[in-house]
Amino acid sequence: MKNIAGGLPKALMPVAGRPFIERQMELLRGNGLNDVLLCIGHKGEMIENHLGNGSAFGMRIAYSKEKEGRLLGTAGAIINAFPLLKEQFMALYGDSYLPTDYQKVIRAFHESDCKALMCVYRNRNKWDQSNVEIEGKLVAFYSKKNDGKKLEYIDYGLSIYKKSVMEAYLKASLPLDLGQIQQDLVGRRQLAAFEVRERFYEIGKPAGLEELEKYLEQSKK
Repeated sequence: MKNIAGGLPKALMPVAGRPFIERQMELLRGNGLNDVLLCIGHKGEMIENHLGNGSAFGMRIAYSKEKEGRLLGTAGAIINAFPLLKEQFMALYGDSYLPTDYQKVIRAFHESDCKALMCVYRNRNKWDQSNVEIEGKLVAFYSKKNDGKKLEYIDYGLSIYKKSVMEAYLKASLPLDLGQIQQDLVGRRQLAAFEVRERFYEIGKPAGLEELEKYLEQSKK
């Protein structure tokens, strides 16, 4: 991907003629989500310079910055942004394009009695290795790397948390992966499951980038 990105962070890599982060912002705005907090690290200033405060995109964008050379992990980046978090917030990865109904996801979270919710997709090892088992409306098993279990679902890459979940990890050792927090929530039966029907896209590999560009081109029709 370095050859394709040409020195740009993945967020600014062109996808179907536009920087990927613009595609993400457009998707979120179309789902009624206008307040965004970006956790940025290496070359993050390029992303901030491109998006600014978000007003040009009809959004409000804030930034949490990692110190150069300090590895935080996916959960660590959220913990680093703790003072800026809302009491409830969604989390998604910077290289994922997730075309689903975000308002349905939010309603499912509000209807649950859980402190967090994970979106899952009936993957059956098609797009990647399945790593989730659900039981009713709860995640019953989750492992970032499946250890050989035959599972139907995969973590979609979109989740919701109460801020209090992160508060419990403020003094945790870093780097800290979000998968560890999710596994802890599963153990406490506090991770709700919401099945989405739309497949996920990731631009971390050339094949994924090509698939997303095809999807976006077809969506124009």
